[in-house]
Amino acid sequence: MHPRQVLYLAALAAAALLALPRYILAQDATHLATIAPNLARNEGTDAASGIAFTRLYVSADTPASTTPATAAAPSPTLDLSQPTLTAQCTKRANGKLFFELFVNFGGVTDITFYPPWVRSEGVMFPPATPKLTLTMEFLGYTKVKPVKRQWERVLQPDGQLRYTPPGTDANLEEISYYFQYLRALPTLRITGDGHTVSFLTTALQAQLHKEPLCTASGL
Repeated sequence: MHPRQVLYLAALAAAALLALPRYILAQDATHLATIAPNLARNEGTDAASGIAFTRLYVSADTPASTTPATAAAPSPTLDLSQPTLTAQCTKRANGKLFFELFVNFGGVTDITFYPPWVRSEGVMFPPATPKLTLTMEFLGYTKVKPVKRQWERVLQPDGQLRYTPPGTDANLEEISYYFQYLRALPTLRITGDGHTVSFLTTALQAQLHKEPLCTASGL
């Protein structure tokens, strides 16, 4: 074999080895680890944007899910075909931290992390997303008045709704504000778009305090 061919093949092998950790990370980011009944997580770093993320998934509360944990071990994987609440903690390349909350009413099994829209040449404004009002109720030892807040239907994945952060013609509070309610009233009931679902958030809140990206966000 010609020496130049040997050098070329060696360079290809080195490039493949350098790319391997990123490939493995991408694969890990698509794997859900069940850490409690009705609670799973994944994490990773988006290669294109450099955003590090941790995502926690809670399936809708059902009579079966309220059975004491001693009665049965957590299932190996979360059933994402059911209505799901997703808490997402991110750290962007500039060091800024964000906490977001998503909900869907079932059938959304895509757990891919989609980075936020960024301006590019020829595209100056973000695409419009449908907005809708959902009612949030906080249930526990007592009751508080339900609140109606704006959520948006994100572009990807289809069917996923995101609590709209404060801004023009949007909500006045960050979603983290309502986690103060959940500390005492841990069941979150969400109604809208023809659906009503409830999520028990006790395990979610406990896990949020264990996640470095989430605790850094002030949760």
